[in-house]
Amino acid sequence: MSSPPGGSAPRPDHAVLEVDKPVHGFAAAHFSVLDEGTEPLHGHNYRVRLRASGAVRGDGSVVDFASLKAAIAAECEALDHSVLLPTGSARVVVSERGDGHVEVREGERCFVFPRAEVRLLPIVNTTCECLAGHLLAGVRRRLGEAPVRLELSVEESPGQGATVAEAPAPG
Repeated sequence: MSSPPGGSAPRPDHAVLEVDKPVHGFAAAHFSVLDEGTEPLHGHNYRVRLRASGAVRGDGSVVDFASLKAAIAAECEALDHSVLLPTGSARVVVSERGDGHVEVREGERCFVFPRAEVRLLPIVNTTCECLAGHLLAGVRRRLGEAPVRLELSVEESPGQGATVAEAPAPG
């Protein structure tokens, strides 16, 4: 704890903020291609949680909660009510057709979706781990250089999900 000059009340040196609100989530369809096999096309009502840790500033805060909530909401909105497809997979081939549709091939399977309902994501798979990494990168972009370390969780069903975190700052 630090005591500011002038005898004011002490403040903590470091804090972890948590944003875990039911409104921070998205509904989406996907399939994952795993070493053990390929999942069928299915959907989830995903839930997203964020933790931001850092030094407590002179004003007694780490970062404004409003900026964290806005960043999460924007990233979730971008994925909501869509089909999520990975563009970095060696096993999933995604092609944009000239008729406003996207064709997806994986092994013997072929899907065709309206382009407007598809989100092409620069990830290798649409697992919780990869979706969490994608969302974390988007939240970081929106927050810019805010001096906080971020940790983001994506839950695909209650009690089942993945958490990814930024590497700790050197030093």
